[in-house]
Amino acid sequence: MTEEIFPYYKPPLKIRAAMTFGMFGLLAVFVVWLFAYLPTEMFILGVSLFALYMAPGAGKESIIPVMMGFGFPWWLVLIGIVMIDMTLAVLVSFNFDLLLKIPLLGQILLFFTGKTNNLLQRKPWIKGLSVGGLLIFMFTPFMGSSAIDTSIIGRLLSIHPKIILPIVFFGSILATLTMAFGARAIIDLWFVEPVYAVGAVAGVIAGIILIYIFWQKFTARRFPKKE
Repeated sequence: MTEEIFPYYKPPLKIRAAMTFGMFGLLAVFVVWLFAYLPTEMFILGVSLFALYMAPGAGKESIIPVMMGFGFPWWLVLIGIVMIDMTLAVLVSFNFDLLLKIPLLGQILLFFTGKTNNLLQRKPWIKGLSVGGLLIFMFTPFMGSSAIDTSIIGRLLSIHPKIILPIVFFGSILATLTMAFGARAIIDLWFVEPVYAVGAVAGVIAGIILIYIFWQKFTARRFPKKE
């Protein structure tokens, strides 16, 4: 567990502080802007949903469709999700060793590390494809991915934060846009003809299942699990 507990990259305090407080500062500015831009009820709902997004078990596949259903514009959802993902990625990438020393938070991160390590054992293609595999993992919300998991995987694979952060950034943008426009299209179809919307959802689910089966077979052949 030495590799997982003590990551190789320990930046100077100035870099840690600049990156961490910089991202949290941007996130705070975004929240203040939301307060000024949205009606009070929508602001409270939006902040609550963004906060829920950071909770274990909630992800893009659940939060984004809900926000689109409540009428939040896609670009606002995009900015919020990407800001949160980048803040979490910076927090983990630049402060992992320090966060482990905080009693409760350290235990939570160790849990994530153990879960992520098990994930790498179950999905060797992530390691096999290196940066490309990490981007695919970050982009695909149904794999249970998150900015925290992606950042930890990057640390376990000895990928520098300057590579991890762009992966999280672009993966978050692609995943959020896919979910937002997909949800918007299905919602619009529902108002035109509910049957079409149900059919679209069924088609998407069927497509995901087929892609998953194909991907499992491909990766099992290309990257067999080690005994």
